[in-house]
Amino acid sequence: MQERRRKLMEERVIRDLEGAFAPLEPGRQKYIIEKDKFAFYIYDSRPRDGASGPEHGAASGDGDWTKTPVAKLSFIENEQQWQLSWMPPQGRWQRYGRYYDVETAILIIKGDPVGCFLGENSPLVYLGHDKKSAAPHEGG
Repeated sequence: MQERRRKLMEERVIRDLEGAFAPLEPGRQKYIIEKDKFAFYIYDSRPRDGASGPEHGAASGDGDWTKTPVAKLSFIENEQQWQLSWMPPQGRWQRYGRYYDVETAILIIKGDPVGCFLGENSPLVYLGHDKKSAAPHEGG
């Protein structure tokens, strides 16, 4: 893929993910979107030890927050598809499905039909975060 085109695609994907996963409770919960060379990662983040508010990094993002994996999106260039993966409690990314666009993958994550991303099978449950507070709002 041409470098300029790849850069534009990456910027669009990050923008789409950030828009879809807006914080549920600013100061107490947020989503972190990260990109490496091969994939985009979505993490649920909450203050450690009950700390919240701007004095604990809620506004700046550089405080002592947890970082729990929610989903991983990888573009399979030769197939022109997005590979969606989830993190089971064992700690290794597992393939979930392939989709032709990021929007479909976002709908799968937010709908969470099997509970892998934000539901009963996700790392959030094992860390004591209830399912209700983990699910992104539908307005984003």
